[in-house]
Amino acid sequence: MKYINRALLITVVVMLVFTASGCGRDDSIMEDAALVYMESTPVVDYTVPELTPNILVDRVGYSTSEAKEAVLKGSRLSEEFRIVAAQTGEVVYSGIIEKASYSDDSGIYTGYADFYDLALEGEYYIESDYIGRSYSFVIKNGIYNEMFKELYSRLEADCEAGIAEIGDVMTMLLAYEFYGEIFEDEDGNEVPDVMELLEEWTQNINYSQIEAGYGARYAAFLAKFSYLYQKYDITYATECLQRASAVFTQTKDAVQNDADTFFALTELYRATGIYTYRTQILDYKTYFQNNSGFVEEAGYLYGAMTYMVTRQKVDLELCTLFMDSLMSHGEEIADRSEDMLHPINEKNNGAEEILDSAIELACANYVLDSYKYDCLMQDFCHYLMGRNRMSVCFYPEEGSRSSYFMLAAQLASQEMAE
Repeated sequence: MKYINRALLITVVVMLVFTASGCGRDDSIMEDAALVYMESTPVVDYTVPELTPNILVDRVGYSTSEAKEAVLKGSRLSEEFRIVAAQTGEVVYSGIIEKASYSDDSGIYTGYADFYDLALEGEYYIESDYIGRSYSFVIKNGIYNEMFKELYSRLEADCEAGIAEIGDVMTMLLAYEFYGEIFEDEDGNEVPDVMELLEEWTQNINYSQIEAGYGARYAAFLAKFSYLYQKYDITYATECLQRASAVFTQTKDAVQNDADTFFALTELYRATGIYTYRTQILDYKTYFQNNSGFVEEAGYLYGAMTYMVTRQKVDLELCTLFMDSLMSHGEEIADRSEDMLHPINEKNNGAEEILDSAIELACANYVLDSYKYDCLMQDFCHYLMGRNRMSVCFYPEEGSRSSYFMLAAQLASQEMAE
């Protein structure tokens, strides 16, 4: 009876409370009660950390013909690594981890997995005891050419839509001049498609549409295009050269001696041989003698390249200065590349610096044709595509599309030659 009476009493009290408060009819009271209850519960604000693999690979992939390396890192390393076919789980390759080293600062070991001999196309991942597995990646024939074509198609679409910027079309023209063998002639008319595309762009654009401050670069583009296009259509090339001269005359009084003006002068001099342009180029000589880092500015770098290859009369001392600076800067980049690309303690200012360094190295390599530089440019690409501390693929979101285009063109040319 005691238990029955107690249960009955509890039931009656509960009914009276609900009746008095009206909770059965007022939803807002129920909401407030719920809020009070939740606030009385300890709140744990916990975010699951993003985990990154301890085996770093190029997430875009590797060319069948190139050297292939992954980086392994961890508090403990095995002596071996295995490459596994992603679809079947079959181990298709194994090797010894090389160049193992220890970082006192981070307390982490690093080593390298070299799988150059694996040239079979497919999708794979790398695994090793103690540290797990990598992201999946592909090995594919012509992977850099595929990347180049993808970037080219985007720039092509911008040109056809009339929204391509002067920097984009200049990059396409520079890539054609340096690596003409990778550009196609799909219609078979013996004029590379990129030159027909740029011809159309020059016909549809005028000086008033060029962004303020870029007049000298536009003049440089027209002069370079004229020089390269003359073997296909001398009449239109001459028209472009005349326009380049007129644009430069309009802009030269509004700007100081800067990189784009120098670039325009070198292109106009190569295309015309006019002594006035040569004299104005020599006005920069003192600047170059006192500033060895001028090659870090695109206009000076590309202008120097044009001056060194022109068939017009040149100042040999200035040519030697350009050559020495280019070689010296290339070696400087090569010397600090290990620190820039270190998988644990990298020292760089992000994707843009990596891309700029790769392009400067490509220019030095255009003159020197160095196998070491070929390998370094591949390493720059691998870093950008995922072989970095956080295993992040920067392409194509971080860094300019034009810079990626130049790097892809160089690597595609290199790939074709192998």
